[in-house]
Amino acid sequence: MKKYFVVLLLLVGFISGASAQYAFFPSSGTVTYERKFHLQNYLKRNFLNKPDLGTWDKISVEQAVKSGPVEMITHHSLKFFDDETVFETIQEDYPPNYRNVSWYSPFVSDSKTYINFKENSYLKLLPFGDEELLMKDSLPHVKWKYTDEYRNIAGYDCRRANGIIQDSIYVVAFFANQIPVPTGPELIHGLPGMILGVSIPSMNVNMFATKVELNNTPVSKVLTKKKKVVAEPKAAVIAKLKSSVYDWMEEKDFNKKLKAILF
Repeated sequence: MKKYFVVLLLLVGFISGASAQYAFFPSSGTVTYERKFHLQNYLKRNFLNKPDLGTWDKISVEQAVKSGPVEMITHHSLKFFDDETVFETIQEDYPPNYRNVSWYSPFVSDSKTYINFKENSYLKLLPFGDEELLMKDSLPHVKWKYTDEYRNIAGYDCRRANGIIQDSIYVVAFFANQIPVPTGPELIHGLPGMILGVSIPSMNVNMFATKVELNNTPVSKVLTKKKKVVAEPKAAVIAKLKSSVYDWMEEKDFNKKLKAILF
């Protein structure tokens, strides 16, 4: 009897050891991000330093610097399920001085982005006056270079990678390979793990996860309740934005805004 008892103990020990070595790699859940946009630095760098800034524009920017917040803080969610993700803004009540200067932000806060990695494609919903535009395109390529720097974000050990998006925009990202989904905020993707931290120096934006919740809830590619919104190619959406929403902008300013829209 003692012999069988010893064998049983060894067997239990082996099973326990095997279970301890098993790692759980989630593929579905929700990440909540806090995005900080440093308004004052952005205005000073991109507007007040322009030698050709018109008188009225200068007055408007100076007023925004005077009365606007130092930082605009917004919150966003990224829902992921296997090869699909949806990124969107969490609706909140913002202070009045946020609303007065929100159009200076390089990002379109009311946009939604759906990604299908299996199909290498995305859908992006954009406000268009009282209507909405739905843009479809293949995922943009991001060039990444790994570093040996690590940071703990929302309880996950994340490795830093430096990237180039749209051929010219420098991005710092921290990804958690414990969550093996190659995605992150907006269209920032392509690393072997969930991107939980992002810094974009040229846009004075930092975005870091505050919470990661694991679940088994599928995501939906339906981004709008309006049935008449039909997905259009990127070129067609850009043409509409340029001719209607941002028709007052100079070409170089529109191209700068476009880079942020296409993140």
